[in-house]
Amino acid sequence: MLQHLRISNFALIEKLDLDWQAGFTTITGETGAGKSILLGALNHLLGQRADLKALKDPEQKCVIEGLFQIPDPSYKSLFESLDLDYEAETIIRREILPSGKSRAFVNDSPVRLESLSQLAQRLIDIHSQHDTLLLNDANFQLDLIDSFGSHKDLLQNYQEAFKSWRKSQKRIADLEAQNREEGGDLDYLEFLHQELVDAKLVPGEVAEIEARLEILEHSGKIESALASVQEMADASPLGLSEMLRQMRQELRAIANLDKKLGSFSERAESLYIEFEDLRQELELYQSESNFDPREKEQLDERLSQLIHLQRKHQAESAEELIENRDALEAKMTAAANRDIALEKEKAEAAQWRAKAETLAQELHEERQKLKGPLEAQVLHLLAVLNLANARFDISIEKQENCDNNGSDHVNFLFSANPGQKVQSLQKVASGGELSRVMLALKAILARSRSLPTIIFDEIDTGVSGETAHKIGEILKGMGSYMQVIAISHLAQIASKGSQHYLVRKESAADNTRTEIRPLNEQERLNEIARLLGGDKLTDAALANARELIQGA
Repeated sequence: MLQHLRISNFALIEKLDLDWQAGFTTITGETGAGKSILLGALNHLLGQRADLKALKDPEQKCVIEGLFQIPDPSYKSLFESLDLDYEAETIIRREILPSGKSRAFVNDSPVRLESLSQLAQRLIDIHSQHDTLLLNDANFQLDLIDSFGSHKDLLQNYQEAFKSWRKSQKRIADLEAQNREEGGDLDYLEFLHQELVDAKLVPGEVAEIEARLEILEHSGKIESALASVQEMADASPLGLSEMLRQMRQELRAIANLDKKLGSFSERAESLYIEFEDLRQELELYQSESNFDPREKEQLDERLSQLIHLQRKHQAESAEELIENRDALEAKMTAAANRDIALEKEKAEAAQWRAKAETLAQELHEERQKLKGPLEAQVLHLLAVLNLANARFDISIEKQENCDNNGSDHVNFLFSANPGQKVQSLQKVASGGELSRVMLALKAILARSRSLPTIIFDEIDTGVSGETAHKIGEILKGMGSYMQVIAISHLAQIASKGSQHYLVRKESAADNTRTEIRPLNEQERLNEIARLLGGDKLTDAALANARELIQGA
């Protein structure tokens, strides 16, 4: 429960320290006095996003601090899941800095707003006058039914299975998108790769083929020239070869007669040897040259094949084609692995889907079991709240598709008058009737949720008289097992509280501030009388107020 609240520099509140008691507490005050400011501060304490407009003095920071009594050891697991130290007396503090930044602390440990909100949901339920609109929301209605039941573990197991199913679906979509983006399916990759493998690519092959084709293109000229050279070398009666041989012999015979002649002889010897070597290599080249016309055709075909592959794969050379071939092989391996992963993921998705659908069916059956008892309890409380002729039915229809809460669509059906057909709440219920239905549901669910504190902001909207008295009785009854705080403008409800706070706004020449303080017995009597008869306190109003307080 909330034991102490400290607020400084928030909206119209300069500084405020309030002690809270267990049981039923009421808060009253004139319209515009600042009751909503108190709720605003509590909402900020419980994780609402900070607003610089909340600072009364924009040069100073705002601090909102709450001391909570949490003796229930079941909260320990919640604290551990948020990586916080559990303490039976827990202090939550929220600071809003002039810079616009905010900080949150739990027992002096910094926490993120998300963690703060998760903790706050288990500590306080703040019901504003606009929350009755939630009764028209199917998800909220479903949450009320689940809170009434004892299938929390089943719902959690379903949500885990549904979450895993959705994750598998996303991974499947990602893998399929990756396959599309990275070159299509595996069959096409294999075709491209095999085409390059069959080509038996050789580095530098294109240049070699082009050079060979150049030779074949001039094969006739080459053969003719070689024949002419051969004829010159071996011509009869005296070819070049024979002439050089004779010249070598003549110079060798006189080489000893003069040093210069010796040098000439050596040069003639070298010339003869070089010419013979050239002649023999030319003969060898000529004998090995096989200018087959079919070779040119084959080389033309091969060159066309390579050029086609280069264009197809946007490559400049055989070397780049080889790189593409190796890259395709890597892609094939990756695609094959993705296909394996895809099949595995599809199998897992099918398993998670089957599990989720099975658990959704179990959830549906559990919710159907709860329908009757919840309807009966709501109708009992509505009768207490002067809606004895009301009908309240819960429609639970199984849908084809699942979502995070299962496969059920819930609709609260209501009728306030005999003979009137039940219809959706939002269609037939007035504001006062919605308030009473919400109060009935909150009263029922408060126990099942084990919520320490609940705050009602004008739950009495649209009611008066005896109905208001009954609402006060229900709130007081709830206060016997939890802390209940009600902001009200009705004396019938305000008189039921065991603690009564007054909200008052004070204005000076240069300053307006809101104060909240507990009332003593006489002050409380006067405030109840004001609620009954206005600012002028008559004897009759005071007598009525005294009777209400004593009757509570």
